[in-house]
Amino acid sequence: MRLKSAIAGLCLLISTLVVVPGSSAQAAAARYEAESAAATCAGTIDANWSGFSGTGFCNTGNAVGAHAQFAVSAARAGTATLGIRFASGGTTARPAEVLVDGATVQSVSFEPTGSWSSWTTKTLTVPVSAGDHTIRIRSAAATGLPNIDCLDFNLGGGLPGSFQWSSSGILISPKSDATHNIRALKDPSVVHHNGRYHVFATTTNQSGAYSMVYLNFTDWSQANSATQHYLDQTAIGGGYKAAPQVFYFAPQQKWYLVFQTGSNAAYSTTSDISNPRSWSAPKPFYADGMPQIIRDNIGNGYWVDFWVICDSAKCHLFSSDDNGHLYRSETSLSNFPNGFGNTVIAMEDSARYPLWEAANVYRVASSQYLLTVEAIGSGGKRYFRSWTSQAITGPWTALAVTEASPFAGAANVSFSGTTWTRDISHGEMIRNGIDQTLPISPCGMRYLYQGKAPNAGDPYSLLPWRLGLLTQTNSTC
Repeated sequence: MRLKSAIAGLCLLISTLVVVPGSSAQAAAARYEAESAAATCAGTIDANWSGFSGTGFCNTGNAVGAHAQFAVSAARAGTATLGIRFASGGTTARPAEVLVDGATVQSVSFEPTGSWSSWTTKTLTVPVSAGDHTIRIRSAAATGLPNIDCLDFNLGGGLPGSFQWSSSGILISPKSDATHNIRALKDPSVVHHNGRYHVFATTTNQSGAYSMVYLNFTDWSQANSATQHYLDQTAIGGGYKAAPQVFYFAPQQKWYLVFQTGSNAAYSTTSDISNPRSWSAPKPFYADGMPQIIRDNIGNGYWVDFWVICDSAKCHLFSSDDNGHLYRSETSLSNFPNGFGNTVIAMEDSARYPLWEAANVYRVASSQYLLTVEAIGSGGKRYFRSWTSQAITGPWTALAVTEASPFAGAANVSFSGTTWTRDISHGEMIRNGIDQTLPISPCGMRYLYQGKAPNAGDPYSLLPWRLGLLTQTNSTC
């Protein structure tokens, strides 16, 4: 997201992998709910909080050893990905252990989600042999477990070595009103919460001025008819604001909206994501402005596209400079949003265009992270490159990094109708949870992105960007 020129239900999804020579991997699925005979709950099956799947969820007693247990079947030996969907309306984390066939294989912490009807997913991996198994989630403290809604079990489904996508048509276009003559809608960030998609995006008007917009809807078919709320009419205020990122910071039970102001990374907060007028006035992340290491390397680029992701100890703030550098700053989880420092170059390229901007970092599993960065390729077309790592701090290993075989780009995105864009540009993955760890599932990924008419040749701030949705067509799950 370059600056404008004026600013210069407890369910268990069992995936049996079937590989047919010459075909892609397919998954046969079965689903188990908390109230089914295949699951046990050391507590009660309740239905008094909304948002759960099936007909109830497991509410364990407040005791050490309280548990939810599931019977699963693995078609072969391997590493299984577990997605534990839970809600915790308390104020402190609830520690637990994961046991496979009675043996503890991993510790896990369930952070507060803000309310008992706010569900998120904790993703981790465990080794399994071929055959039937029990998977138990057991409390390690007197507080017991959070309410457990959904456990997804996937064997063999991870990130592929290459990607294929299909694109929707244009899903979201700008809407003007009496005070906003909008030309483009771009740079989306999205979360799915309480049954609705919440989308934040940048807009530019017919003069090239930037602002931000919010909309929500229950289904993508409703996206273009949803009311668009302009955030310059809130405490966020007017002036240059762009490239939003939204997430729920569970330790504080607050939503954060991160964005760029032209001179700093900024944030606003709210306790109600669905109320666009509830956002607080912006505050800067960097008390002293641009870190010196960025000043030393930015050249004639721009400081853009701020992205926050946290692990169990620290929060990390990524940014780009349109000059071949990706930066990362950090602060402690307990000190967030204050104290960002120790800024380093997380990745660099001697050419600026291969490592341009719009970096996203996601947690794919308990020990795997995915980094995507927008690049500019032949003919000026935008596409995404990708890397993986065992830690947010790297090192990063190339996954799909070429224009010919990208993470997402013209080379691997198909359209069922008119090819309305050849650019696959700034966007965000549909996450598997809402919190600051930014979890995604490697199964059937979807990516909300910006595209534009192939023949558009306007100045950058006047390009007619619109939003579309990519769906992965070569999932290994």
